[in-house]
Amino acid sequence: MDVTTAMLADFAQVREGLLFVASGGVTRCYRDTLPGPLGVMLATVLELDSVEAERPHEVRVVIVDEDGGQIGEIAGEIQVGETQMMIGENLNLPITFDLRNMPVERYGSVEVRCYVDGEHRCTLPMWILQTPAT
Repeated sequence: MDVTTAMLADFAQVREGLLFVASGGVTRCYRDTLPGPLGVMLATVLELDSVEAERPHEVRVVIVDEDGGQIGEIAGEIQVGETQMMIGENLNLPITFDLRNMPVERYGSVEVRCYVDGEHRCTLPMWILQTPAT
């Protein structure tokens, strides 16, 4: 199993097996004051072969601050079940995670870490910055 796509976005959803992303590739979030919400969603696509699709998998997303302190976590189990795939075909499974209301206490860097079956698959860094004075 691979994570073929992972990005932070203003909004993401799955519709009819397709991933829709609005304003993807977020690396900076500006906030006037803190504490406040993280304000992003995580858009992912997992690639599974036919054997992997038939068994359950634990998926975890952990958000940590620059000191390694955990800000939040989302965890769950996925299982596609038996699928009709062509020989050699893999299944692309889009999944979104709503991180918009995860609380952020201070400015600085955060990491969004993705794990599947306890194995680290990807890390997306982002920075929470003070809104510049105008």
